[in-house]
Amino acid sequence: MKNTTLTLTFLILTTLAFSQSVTNIVPTVVNDKIQIGYTINGIKYYQEVTSVNIYVSIDGADFVGPLKEVEGNISEGINNGKNIITWDVLKEIPFTDEDLVFDIRLKVDDKDRSRSMFVMLAGNDVTPFGLRVGMLGKTSWYLEVRGSLLAMQNPNYTYGSEGGITDYDKNGYYEFNGTGGWQAYSAVVGITQQVAWNVFIYAGIGYGVENYIMEFNEYDYDQTPSTGTEWAKYDEYSNSGVEIDAGILLRYKGFVFGAGGTALNFKSFGWTASLGYSF
Repeated sequence: MKNTTLTLTFLILTTLAFSQSVTNIVPTVVNDKIQIGYTINGIKYYQEVTSVNIYVSIDGADFVGPLKEVEGNISEGINNGKNIITWDVLKEIPFTDEDLVFDIRLKVDDKDRSRSMFVMLAGNDVTPFGLRVGMLGKTSWYLEVRGSLLAMQNPNYTYGSEGGITDYDKNGYYEFNGTGGWQAYSAVVGITQQVAWNVFIYAGIGYGVENYIMEFNEYDYDQTPSTGTEWAKYDEYSNSGVEIDAGILLRYKGFVFGAGGTALNFKSFGWTASLGYSF
């Protein structure tokens, strides 16, 4: 081939699926072989190229192939981007000066996107203890519940922003003992959507409560020891209503990592983190 001049023409590459395309086709002569560079576009995250077959025509009408003396990006596993195929032409079709027309045919199959169950621990700074369960794959569902250590406490009184418990009506007096925290919980249901092979987004809606509560001791004027304890919620730092939940999930070898955010009644916002496993 060193003494042979090749005039190369080429045909737009075709595939077996209309959504894929091949561009930037550049055939060149390199060391007695023909090297064909090309770029694949349009392969979805749930698709894979299972075979690449090259056909050639001398007259532009009758194609022969698939060619056998080829190497490079011709096996399964190639994806979008630049690829190169090298054809040892003289081993397969001896010729002198010819006009060559190439037709490269891709076979594209869908991967198995069967849904899988997942279980995750989820939480944020207000509701650090939570559980998220659902399905991953295509479009599916999830359910999430979160709570705090004081989630089951039920404050019977309200501490006003101006100071003091506004609705305390017992005889005697009270003193705060310094114990306090978030009485918070939420329940959300939503959907998961696969956007890449191991990447998913999620979004849900539900109901949440975030009350900052403080414990106080009750006293009778006639007795020194405390007669009991009660809880009061700090009205200025309390919120409840519709909760929106959204974020992203990453899967790696069965493990699932999540990060997202919540908005409670469009008044308070928080970041969530989660870790779990899919099976």
